[in-house]
Amino acid sequence: MPLDPEVRRIIASSPPIPADLSSLSAQELRRNADRGMLSLYTGKEPVGSVEDLSVRTRDGSIGARIYRPAVDGRPLPLIVYYHGGGFVYYSVETHDNICRLLSTLSGAAVLSVGYRLAPENKFPAAAHDAYDSLVWAIDSAGDLGIDPRRIAVAGDSAGGNLAAVASLMARNSGLRGAPRAQALVYPVLNLADMSPSRFEFSEGYMLEERMDRWFVSQYLRDPSEARDPYASPLLAEDLRGLPPALILTAEYDPLRDQGEIYAHRLRTAGVDAVATRYLGMVHGFVRYYWVLGAGRDAISHVAGYLGRVLRGE
Repeated sequence: MPLDPEVRRIIASSPPIPADLSSLSAQELRRNADRGMLSLYTGKEPVGSVEDLSVRTRDGSIGARIYRPAVDGRPLPLIVYYHGGGFVYYSVETHDNICRLLSTLSGAAVLSVGYRLAPENKFPAAAHDAYDSLVWAIDSAGDLGIDPRRIAVAGDSAGGNLAAVASLMARNSGLRGAPRAQALVYPVLNLADMSPSRFEFSEGYMLEERMDRWFVSQYLRDPSEARDPYASPLLAEDLRGLPPALILTAEYDPLRDQGEIYAHRLRTAGVDAVATRYLGMVHGFVRYYWVLGAGRDAISHVAGYLGRVLRGE
């Protein structure tokens, strides 16, 4: 399918990537990216309630935000959500509307995790925060009004990586009952990726190859860490026993192949996994859901899938 006309307009109006990435400041990029994403929305999605929290982790504490739908009955199922942003930028605040909508459409509470960002916090800081926040949610279920037996994880882009990593860590640690499912939206699953889509869409399709390499350089202390399954879950030798997965990919995304390969490997390992490719879309299309129907459809897709799993349907 041709590139969606609205996506083409979005790409054309996006600021160019600096010619010299070596001089790029992560802090400046973070400020500009956060400001740009917040400018996409002209209002707030309705949701039952919103509460800012502090989550205890092995290294201290991190910020988080919990959204509860306007539904009767407790305890609620929970979706632990990890935002995208190349491990470098975006935040609980930038993904506020996405999490509001996800909570309302799924009928579940959503815990949005403010994991530590690179380059100030290198791998495995974000991975540890992702898993620790899942464990914290289980341990705090009574206080949060959630059902610890009905917890799923989800995330977009780098957050999709963290959702997959949290699932892998949970299995390897013997964490019982959680997560029940994982929803990965155009996830980065292999930091050493050499798949065809990485080269076919390396330039001109929102996420460019040289920017992607820069993100990896900010996240990892050493390039050899790209082979660690907790950095690149696609490279894990054994995927048996992982939770069911929904993986959404975009047709014109350099990360497309690794998401679809992961779904195939999960199925081969006996895991119920579905990959859905959004035609005409590029990496990051969900954040434009305010103007892109496909973005809202993708959020609805994730909400419907996780809602059904968490209700036991």
